[in-house]
Amino acid sequence: MPRLLESIAGLSLRLGRPRQAPRPLLIARDDPLGLTIESRRGTFEVDHRHRTLSRNGRVLARFVDIKSVQVREEATDGLSGHWSIWALLGPMNRVKIGDTDDDVHASTVAARLSASVVSQSRPRQRMLMSGS
Repeated sequence: MPRLLESIAGLSLRLGRPRQAPRPLLIARDDPLGLTIESRRGTFEVDHRHRTLSRNGRVLARFVDIKSVQVREEATDGLSGHWSIWALLGPMNRVKIGDTDDDVHASTVAARLSASVVSQSRPRQRMLMSGS
């Protein structure tokens, strides 16, 4: 019973806290060798030489496996929340790149990610940039 009470107390403390604003996304590097995006989810590297997307040094996907880049609005408590950027690898597989409260910045980061991957992956094939 004491553990249950501790769990309930911890839950009520978490629920009572205001939502923390997501850390802004940062394009740390954008050059012919690749793109580096920093977010609270880690450091994402778009490596043009190896044609891969990695997070914190671990390869997540090859460029040809990335189907699209998506910007989604994540609502909080029924109100406008924040914007998330996702790399979609398939119908049931996606990688969250990061999020921000600024819709324009989210679109800019997603566009740079999409352009960086497309320019190096499939000549003459366009990548979808979709919203929800």
